Amino acid sequence: MKKILLFLTSITLLISCEKNETIKEITVSIQITTPEGVTAPESYRVEFLNYNDNNKTEKTAGADGKVTASLLPGIYTISVSAEALEQGFSTIYSGSLVNENIVTDGASYTIEVQIAKSGTLVFKEVYYTGSRTPSNATYFRDQFYEIYNNSETVVYADGLCIGSLYTNLASANLPTWDKENAEDYVYYQWLWQIPGNGTDYPINPGESVIISQYAANHQLETLNPTSPVNLLSSEFEGYVTNSTQHTDMPAINLELIYRASNFQAMQFWLQTVFGPALAIFFPGDDTNLTALTTQVGSTAQGVAIPISLILDAVETVNDETKIQLKRIPSVLDAGATTVGETYNSKSVARKIRETKSDGRIIYQDTNNSSSDFEVKDTPVIRRNNAGKPSWNTW
Repeated sequence: MKKILLFLTSITLLISCEKNETIKEITVSIQITTPEGVTAPESYRVEFLNYNDNNKTEKTAGADGKVTASLLPGIYTISVSAEALEQGFSTIYSGSLVNENIVTDGASYTIEVQIAKSGTLVFKEVYYTGSRTPSNATYFRDQFYEIYNNSETVVYADGLCIGSLYTNLASANLPTWDKENAEDYVYYQWLWQIPGNGTDYPINPGESVIISQYAANHQLETLNPTSPVNLLSSEFEGYVTNSTQHTDMPAINLELIYRASNFQAMQFWLQTVFGPALAIFFPGDDTNLTALTTQVGSTAQGVAIPISLILDAVETVNDETKIQLKRIPSVLDAGATTVGETYNSKSVARKIRETKSDGRIIYQDTNNSSSDFEVKDTPVIRRNNAGKPSWNTW
């Protein structure tokens, strides 16, 4: 009997010790501020993401920008977002603190949000990861990017620029640039432009254009019969002149504006399958697309484009452990999205915000890819019955 009592006492002590060692939550407070002269929205969505255990806590702050949260100690990224609709435009409020070591009970943090108007054109679907062949070899030529008219008016694609930003891989060590007010720009390592005279390529509300690396039917036996996509109907393709790797397809060729020196030998437009940082814009009247900016301490160069010109941007990364490695300024994209691995034939697609009475879809655009996109097991061009422009007759 004594042995049994001793055993039970030991178990009780063990449980008591385990309870005493339980990590206690701490309370932190957040104060959200807006730039001088900017009216605050009615409320903010505040997300605390703990990368140690991938635990997410969501809170809502009022117009005063104040909110408290109970969290387990750890390293967090705190993202703030809000949207205000006025006169047919969306004003996006976004800000973040990245890799914040939250361990002190009662700690307070201030996050100033930046604002941006949501663009008329948005990335609707991005397929960057590539696929596998029947012999399990890697295949990347079937990459595509779908651009959708999310607005109420006709938008002409003529002159639209698309490309990927530095760095090629998501990194905690981003380059610095030899440019005045360098933080007000994004820097392209690949840059293409849609040709046209200004009104050649209208995109009506609810229509999209497909921009492909190689606008072919990739499911052919001569390419990759296990590819998930047929891109023969793409409106545009990034055809590298005199390429021996690709045949020039019916799609309209983009104009290659710039590619960094490490891509000069490529005979195709390959975006990293580990997740590119993408952005689209229309040049301003004084935009010089041929002017290059040099990285500090390096010979690497890029095309500097003001943040104010960017219509839409999406940060894609290799997996969830890389989400905090931001290349795109948070005012353009406060988060990131990922398919989780390479060559898995998956895409990321923008979530639906609402469906109009005429069936036209409006997609969510809060300038936070973590919230705006979801993973699709199979990429689909013009998903959800997006319209095809009438001038695409091939």
